[in-house]
Amino acid sequence: MNILYLSHLGGASFAGPTYSVPKQIDAQSKIDNVFWYNAVPKSPDFWKNISYYHDLTEYPKESIDALPAPFHKPDIIVVECFYNMFRSPLMRELMKGDTPYVIIPRGELTCQAQKRKMLKKSIANVLGCKQYARKAAAIQYLTEQEYIDSGDAWNPKYIVIPNGVTFPESVKTGFTEDGIKFVSIGRISPYHKGLDLLIDACAMLRERLIEENCKITICGPDQEGQAEELKRIVVEKRLHDIITFQDGVFGDEKKQLLLESDVFLIPSRFEGHPMALIEALSYGLPCVATTGSNMRREIDTYGAGWTADNEAQSICEALQAAIDAKENYMNISQNAVALSKKYEWNSIAIEAHTSFEKLLKGEINE
Repeated sequence: MNILYLSHLGGASFAGPTYSVPKQIDAQSKIDNVFWYNAVPKSPDFWKNISYYHDLTEYPKESIDALPAPFHKPDIIVVECFYNMFRSPLMRELMKGDTPYVIIPRGELTCQAQKRKMLKKSIANVLGCKQYARKAAAIQYLTEQEYIDSGDAWNPKYIVIPNGVTFPESVKTGFTEDGIKFVSIGRISPYHKGLDLLIDACAMLRERLIEENCKITICGPDQEGQAEELKRIVVEKRLHDIITFQDGVFGDEKKQLLLESDVFLIPSRFEGHPMALIEALSYGLPCVATTGSNMRREIDTYGAGWTADNEAQSICEALQAAIDAKENYMNISQNAVALSKKYEWNSIAIEAHTSFEKLLKGEINE
């Protein structure tokens, strides 16, 4: 099968698609003939050595028709993310063309995500994005929860294929004896990542957190300039001895932080399929996750942690349950690793190939 992947990705170190998209396409390249066209003028150096990667420096016209055979007329087109294709001539070309295309919105179509920058998204939807979604052969959601939170209004045809993970060489073999080290990794985006809810939950549980010597480290780049306000709130709620912030962690530094931590926190209001959470599971970290993480059902099924609604009281109760279960962390850790095994990239590529074949045969209905 000839698969053309289209994207408008800048390669920001803090963005999940920077890591998940190349891993996804690489796994697919072992089964299918792939071509990745990232329509940006300047791409990151770390993508340029990928044989199937191409950008505007090679094909400046930003047109599918201008790509080399057979990818000017591929069997299927996969579009990474959603709104970053708005205003691109590629979006109009997709809508006018005959080649079936699949959109992977990565959480952008959920009702929670639509509330963020609502006016801007509403205008884009009216100006063509809704029509663009409706004309797709299908929407590819990363989890069943993402589909539920997005609904059929965008397009009633959908498939569910998750992100994957590269399994680490080392996993958790022990946990902190004197206290509990919680860690959260992601952008400092209070609404999206639910950091405001986490802080409110910790305020409710403050005395217990102090009693159990719990420390919470929130790691991530402050792209929105909101870290100082969060720090002020932490001080105001007398949580500054419990909650600390640090910049984004990557590579070996992130691996070391995960291995040294005890519990991973993801209090997000909405996600696609968070790479940080899957990675934490693969290291054997028990997790506290909200419904917005889009992995609540899986974590509950595998007993890989504790889950909560997207509100402070429920997160508080999940944190309390995590503290109460400290003696059982090793068993929960093993469950976390078992859950992560579901997301092996090569297996996901086979699943994608099968789903795309069904789409092309018209076997996926509304």
